[in-house]
Amino acid sequence: MTDKAAAQQELEMGDKYPYDAPDSWHDAYPNEPAPPAVDWAHRAARGVISDLTDRRDIKRGFENVDEGTRIEIVAALADIIRTAHDAVEIEVIL
Repeated sequence: MTDKAAAQQELEMGDKYPYDAPDSWHDAYPNEPAPPAVDWAHRAARGVISDLTDRRDIKRGFENVDEGTRIEIVAALADIIRTAHDAVEIEVIL
């Protein structure tokens, strides 16, 4: 699988099993559709977490994390991704 195909697969897994979904969704799965990402950076953050939780040893650090902390982790990653993207746009303009 190419790097781009692997990245697409992680995005899709993040869509299907969002790390920051509420506990009520995790408890009800698969009866309810997954909550959608709020934007492209939020989706990317979920994809990054999907990749990390699929890696041996690293994934253990993402288990048994409370709902509020999961939401904060994904939001922080999304903010970092947005900021990096904005910085690239500024560099291109300059």
